Amino acid sequence: MGAMIIMAIFMTGFLAGGLGSMVGLGGGVFIVPVLSLVLGVDLKAAIAASAICVVLNSLNGSAEYLRRGMVHIKLALLLQVSTAMAAILGGIIVVYSPVQTLKLVFAGTLALVIAALVAAPRGAEVVAPGGHDPFGMATEFDDPATAKPLSYVPQRMKRGVTLSWLAGLSSGMLGIGGGAVQVPMMSAMMRVPLRAAAATSTFMVGTTASVSALILAMAGVVDVAVTVPAMAGVMIGSNLGARLGARVSAGALRQVLIFTLAVLTVAMAADGLGWVQLR
Repeated sequence: MGAMIIMAIFMTGFLAGGLGSMVGLGGGVFIVPVLSLVLGVDLKAAIAASAICVVLNSLNGSAEYLRRGMVHIKLALLLQVSTAMAAILGGIIVVYSPVQTLKLVFAGTLALVIAALVAAPRGAEVVAPGGHDPFGMATEFDDPATAKPLSYVPQRMKRGVTLSWLAGLSSGMLGIGGGAVQVPMMSAMMRVPLRAAAATSTFMVGTTASVSALILAMAGVVDVAVTVPAMAGVMIGSNLGARLGARVSAGALRQVLIFTLAVLTVAMAADGLGWVQLR
């Protein structure tokens, strides 16, 4: 593997780590398509590298969010149970699935994420404490964008736990940590502020991705030459992204996320269907 390819992998990890921390996706939704479609890395090796990078991204990015009190720890632990269980199944599936099938599944997952973000409520996004809260989930954090405390109560807890299975399955199959499902679900359905959803997801995805990373490592699909430079880029980018993500407006985060995912969805679907070969 040449020096230029290694540098390209490093830059992919850097950009994915930064953007992943900003929007709580762990970077996997960006690493896998770029490594596979642009740099010609085997898809399963890209998924394995992404899963490992997501773990590192979570460790780096969540530290900043925890320090700012933006992570809803109780919500994260509740959703994590079903997410981690489904990730085991997803990791087993990816080992035996055809590459083209995985590409189409990846594209379909991203399309659903975009649909959830576009349909997300804008005006009444946050439900303030004082109403129905049977699970005792009311919390608040200091919103750095407004310099004011923001209180909220996550809604539809039972649906959130159920849909977390999809996040875990996508994590195991696609190496994306589950954040691509968790962030839109928490923001659009559970009425968690987007910035808090990103922070909570960043905290969660490391555990979820570690399950799939372990399974893929045992299956022998981890390519060290790909994983190490990607990890180095993620380590630097995630720290920067977490700091920027705490300051950028929620609307800007949503727009960046939708645009980026739309480009990757089209590219992955076209490649999976054999319409174009980008690498």
